[in-house]
Amino acid sequence: MIITAKRLDKEFFSRDVVTAAKDLLGKVLVRKLNDKILRATIVETEAYLDENDPGSRARQNGDLRETMLMRPGTILVYGVHNNWLINFVTNKQGKAEAVLLRALDPINFESNCSGPGLLTKAFDINKNFHKKSIFENEDLWVEDSKNKHEIVKSFRIGLRKDMTKKLRFYIKDNKFVSKK
Repeated sequence: MIITAKRLDKEFFSRDVVTAAKDLLGKVLVRKLNDKILRATIVETEAYLDENDPGSRARQNGDLRETMLMRPGTILVYGVHNNWLINFVTNKQGKAEAVLLRALDPINFESNCSGPGLLTKAFDINKNFHKKSIFENEDLWVEDSKNKHEIVKSFRIGLRKDMTKKLRFYIKDNKFVSKK
């Protein structure tokens, strides 16, 4: 028996980035890969704001800033240290905000997804997804879930300079969170 949950819609991603980053925790990222369907629970996220955020890709002109200004639900993929990182644009078109997926808890497969580069490797996510819509994608989407969990807030990882506000969120006591 195949159980399918409702896919997250534009309304979900049309909210501010902090709300979306928190609410993505516990949702299920789904990847159709050849004849397999991979599912994993999102357990860690980071919120990135506009050009005033020292960690945001919106601080610099170019493709990544332009992508962050696109419609909510646009997939943003970029490379860091030979790894692809996946983000989802949030809020409204013209306002640069995006949620970085930092860690996943695999549901129906085994892989190390404890970090943004590791999860994209496990899901075979690459630049081909960049600027595509998460809503119109048949190979990658996010499903709703009613999972209950406690959220921990902390400062984002790997930034020389960060905001004074805690913008990293993760599910308490989940073993796949990249750093406690």
